[in-house]
Amino acid sequence: MKNMKMKLFSIIAVIGLFTACKKDFDGRATESAGTENKAFIRFVPGSLAAARNFISVDGERLNGTALGMGGVFPGASTITAFATILPGARTIRVYDSAAVPLQTPVSVSATFDAGKFYTVYTYDTSNAVKAIIQNDVFTVPSDTTSNVKFVNIIYSSSAIPNVDLYSRRKRANIASNIAPLAASNYIPHISGLSDTLEVRATGTTTALTIFNGMTFNAKRTYNVVFRGRYQSTSGTMSRGLTVMATY
Repeated sequence: MKNMKMKLFSIIAVIGLFTACKKDFDGRATESAGTENKAFIRFVPGSLAAARNFISVDGERLNGTALGMGGVFPGASTITAFATILPGARTIRVYDSAAVPLQTPVSVSATFDAGKFYTVYTYDTSNAVKAIIQNDVFTVPSDTTSNVKFVNIIYSSSAIPNVDLYSRRKRANIASNIAPLAASNYIPHISGLSDTLEVRATGTTTALTIFNGMTFNAKRTYNVVFRGRYQSTSGTMSRGLTVMATY
């Protein structure tokens, strides 16, 4: 009887140990191991015809494979993907590592705070690459909605109108009147239902580009990026949307 009690106690102790050590983990950057006192960064290349984009932080390259327009580093899809860097003043450089580069390099310096999320966007063309850094400031929804931020890095050599991000499911704009190189705040949006997104010139009903079958998950945060050449509707530089989970 004494041995049985000891065995039972041992089993309970082991179960208690596993319960105490259990940690909810769904791939979000802030819940990943080793991210304490780090800033979070990702890269979205949007410069036309710039197909060999590498990004470095203070001279250390982050991505192993070159990215073209519409790509995302470290990744997109439904799981948040950010690289971690040390906080403080940092210099970000985007460049082509080839002996004969096919695009101009660009450098931008900024101060990165621990625990905050940043996205580096490039824009313009391969012979005049430019970059901006946006701090993705958001609050996790307390209800079943999602958060959506609309970012406009579309390129045009001539004047173009501001644009809206329209939801067919909602039958209303998610974000309105967003100028080139501007972005909306994070806006609550319906979740759990397949949606079709359209980008429209502000005040019109004609779709400039369409993104079908997008389902925003509850309590998650997304960036929707309008990129490409405004006047192009086909080919590798055509206008389109990149959707990526932020949290």
